[in-house]
Amino acid sequence: MKQHIYMTPKQPLFVTASKSYLKYVMNRFGIVHFYQCKTGDEPCYAIPDGCVDMVFCCDETNPGAEICGTVLSPKEVLFRPDTCYFGIRFLPGYNPVLGCSSEIMKELVNHQIPFSALVHDERMLENIFRTTDFRSQITAFMNSYMSIYNRMNPMENSNLLVRHISNLLIRFSGDISIEQIAIETGYTERYIEKCFQQEVGLTPKQFSKIIRFQSAVSSLNNPSGRTLTEIAIDAGYFDQAHFVRDFKGYAGLTPKKYQRLLAHEAFNQKLEIII
Repeated sequence: MKQHIYMTPKQPLFVTASKSYLKYVMNRFGIVHFYQCKTGDEPCYAIPDGCVDMVFCCDETNPGAEICGTVLSPKEVLFRPDTCYFGIRFLPGYNPVLGCSSEIMKELVNHQIPFSALVHDERMLENIFRTTDFRSQITAFMNSYMSIYNRMNPMENSNLLVRHISNLLIRFSGDISIEQIAIETGYTERYIEKCFQQEVGLTPKQFSKIIRFQSAVSSLNNPSGRTLTEIAIDAGYFDQAHFVRDFKGYAGLTPKKYQRLLAHEAFNQKLEIII
């Protein structure tokens, strides 16, 4: 039941509403990637991704930090215009607050909790807030995070069954039923649903739909000449109508309007992936 990462969850509306957006992919220690963005005048919206983010508002006069759970529908975030934000996005279904109760995940769904309420590390905050250099902020976070991570084996502080189920759902882009998971793991569907919701804060069905939606987002970002119908089928939707309905519910706009937004807001030009 090793931890594997088969997807990179995306928040494209962070990019389109920002003046600039830097991203550094890690895919280790439960961290998918780091990001830094400079907000513009338009509001930023989060879309469902099944992830917990740690977000640091690097305002010189009034800095702040929050731990944010996945949303279930589009939600306005990163409220301050013309401000630098630094964030860490964790693996879908992963609890990054090591040592805290798994119930925290349930509380975080559709909510934010002040960073200091769960993590007591003033030095980390000071080191992140004192600079807007992206790599320096990553280093400041990792220095503190790894000291905790190495002291507390995450595999001993998590439900291995739930981690395995999360991996399966991610691996199959949400296109695997609870019945199939029950057969594969040898546990009952009821037990799987109970354990999963306690640990992740979402039901397996909710998590599956979000993972499938994120798979569709990735395909729309890189269509490679495929039609919407082909993208819908590849993502596991029954038909294009089902795809459009679900996508609009999660993103707030249809797939066609989403693709037009990416082009109009110069998505590929704003997004810079740091190696």
